[in-house]
Amino acid sequence: MSTLILQEFPVFLASALLSGLVLLLVLGLWNCRRIIRGDWGDDSISPFEARPLPRWLQLLAQSVPQMQLELRRIRRDMSRAGIYAPDAFDRLLAVRNGLVWCCLFAIPLVLILLPEAMLLTISVGVLLAAVFYAIPGLFLNARGRVRAGGILSAVPEIMDILSMCLSGGMTLEQALPRIVEYSPNVSRDLTKELLLIVRQARMSSAGLAFQQLADRIDEVELRSLAATVQHTERLGTDMKRAIDNLSTSIRSGLRSEAEARANSLSVKLLFPIILCVTPPVFFVLVVPPVLRLRDHFRQEFIPARTEELIRAGSKSSGIPGTPGATGASGNAATGAAAP
Repeated sequence: MSTLILQEFPVFLASALLSGLVLLLVLGLWNCRRIIRGDWGDDSISPFEARPLPRWLQLLAQSVPQMQLELRRIRRDMSRAGIYAPDAFDRLLAVRNGLVWCCLFAIPLVLILLPEAMLLTISVGVLLAAVFYAIPGLFLNARGRVRAGGILSAVPEIMDILSMCLSGGMTLEQALPRIVEYSPNVSRDLTKELLLIVRQARMSSAGLAFQQLADRIDEVELRSLAATVQHTERLGTDMKRAIDNLSTSIRSGLRSEAEARANSLSVKLLFPIILCVTPPVFFVLVVPPVLRLRDHFRQEFIPARTEELIRAGSKSSGIPGTPGATGASGNAATGAAAP
């Protein structure tokens, strides 16, 4: 009994550890989803008041070597996605690296349970590790791209409100709080960015606040807006006219982009049409003529006596249209008629 227990103990231990790794994978995916959605922490926390991450999380975030270009891309995608929690970047790296290590550590445990599937286990483990390494970045990039597009589409309307405030005699600093009051009707994401602009404009200047907005969202149109605000602040030119011209330019660019997407829609619809619509249409158009041609050739090339023998054989066999039964009954009829 003790020998049997010793033999089964590695299998039991491997099963327990594998179950724990699966649980860690589920928890890691859930936390990664929370970070990408932006509901991990309070964005109003100041970086000077943020608590540092535990040491083990910092080591886990640095456990997988990465290029500086990739790290800068992740930071850019996080700012475009509106994730401003001070510890979100390190937590995302820690969760992603934890998913990768869980997949790699699961390979020897699965080999203990299934030693005969060594090649398949190693391949699947490495593939899952690569997938979990890439998925957080892909989802983060997609979320940032969608959010940046929504903000950019709402900017012209906000600029029109800003132009109305400027034409009424307000300064830019006085007009920004009025815009914030109206912006929730246009875009909640833009409202969040405008609140940051108002706070930063009180501390420094409106031009620098808009420049930081352009750095966070990383869009050409917003960089043009920041350059326009800085130019009018420096030289004292008419800001209303510059804002109107820039709003018209942004609308023209958005209209051209929408037209380009509409023109490419016909090419994108080509593949669903070929795969889903063409087969049934081909079946409906081709099958009836083929059946008619079959009946026509049968009537033209099969003699009447042979047709009667085929029908008689099929009725006697009880299986209509069976070639074997027809041939057997035809032979029987021929044999009976021979004497």
